[in-house]
Amino acid sequence: MIDNNLNIIYSSDDNYYIYMGVSILSVLENNKNFNSINIYIVDNNISDGNKLELKKLVESYQRNIIFIDFEKYKKYLNLNMEWQISISSYARLFVASMLPSNIDKVLYFDCDTLIVDSLDELWNQDINDFYVAGVCDTVPSNTKQAIGLNSTDFYINAGMILINLKKWREDNLEKRLLDFIDDHNGNVIHHDQGVINGVIKNKKILPLKYNLMTSYLMMSRDDIIKLYKVEDPFYSQEQIDEAIKNPVYIHYTPGFTTRPWVKGCKHPYVDLYWKYLKLTPWKDFKPIKNNEKFHVKMVNWIYLNLPFTVADFLCKSLMKMAGRR
Repeated sequence: MIDNNLNIIYSSDDNYYIYMGVSILSVLENNKNFNSINIYIVDNNISDGNKLELKKLVESYQRNIIFIDFEKYKKYLNLNMEWQISISSYARLFVASMLPSNIDKVLYFDCDTLIVDSLDELWNQDINDFYVAGVCDTVPSNTKQAIGLNSTDFYINAGMILINLKKWREDNLEKRLLDFIDDHNGNVIHHDQGVINGVIKNKKILPLKYNLMTSYLMMSRDDIIKLYKVEDPFYSQEQIDEAIKNPVYIHYTPGFTTRPWVKGCKHPYVDLYWKYLKLTPWKDFKPIKNNEKFHVKMVNWIYLNLPFTVADFLCKSLMKMAGRR
């Protein structure tokens, strides 16, 4: 049975609310065929004025927006690590508790994304036997092993996941996710994404077009496998090419270039991002300064401008030198 009532959840603070707004607009622009769209936003202290801007944007498309206060959920997180990402990201772990019990599934979207085609096929994936469905990420074997996976197990990127809320609730998955954090003394590699992959072994793997990450755009399949030492059955070059040609969900992950809202971004879809941004209430937004550390800028430049084998050798040498200091 086709479900024509779409539920999407984001999580943000004031630092990312504009980028989330661009992503939301791209959803609304390209999914006018849905009977209803409910946009849930996990609110990590977004100001009232900024929430009002988001509300006006969504309601201008005659869609629904619902804010969820993150404060009462944070207290269940026993974390012991330096922050490389916003704590807002951990909201993914609480979706089954946050959303009404009559909602059986939801799409979780990161803020640094564009949705450039219909979500029909993605939304209507059969996930009755799975907790989540997602797209394979590019991570090395030691990252998997750190969370109890084998090197050949699938590891998904949590920036776009289709979540079976009904199954999460029935099996009390939320408790297992939080227990996993406690079992790792509050320090799990790749944060909540590592938690999701460590707990949920049986995941439905989706076509790459549903979460086209930067690494797939900047490198060939062979070079990705060499760099990350990927050992699982991976997307073919033909599948990667098809996703690049006809993406549904573009995920502006950092690596090899900056985010699209940062000066000097070399992402192949940077112009497309600005096309959508110009349709938002923040159309006068200007690119921000690139505050990446020098060694990060250097690594990005090397990989973008030199043959892979040369770039890989140079970057590994630079890392070894930096490690000796």
